Amino acid sequence: MIVQSDTVHGKVEVAATAIARVAGQAALRSYGVVGMSSPSLASDIAASLTRDPTRGVQITFRDEKLVIDMYIIIEYGTRISTVAQSLIDAVRYDVEKIVNIPVEQVNVHVQGLRVSDIDA
Repeated sequence: MIVQSDTVHGKVEVAATAIARVAGQAALRSYGVVGMSSPSLASDIAASLTRDPTRGVQITFRDEKLVIDMYIIIEYGTRISTVAQSLIDAVRYDVEKIVNIPVEQVNVHVQGLRVSDIDA
């Protein structure tokens, strides 16, 4: 899928995978997010075999706006609602700043929790 936006200087086309990479990087920089997951076990296995950089991110384009679904793994002991809100803000900011297409929604799906190494 290619997302198009018209500017004063012409047309800009951005691939959904490029948007997914921007969103994924923003997610991994967010406090409390320790990894990305896929929406299902089958796609999780396929993504891990191919080392998909857009793993855990689904992009939908409707009514000239983006809807982004993020499938994440968070750090055990962090407040899920705080991590999710921080992630939403970071993804929305980075995608709108870099791609210049409005983000209608960022949906966060927590797929699991990960406990850090206690000895560290």
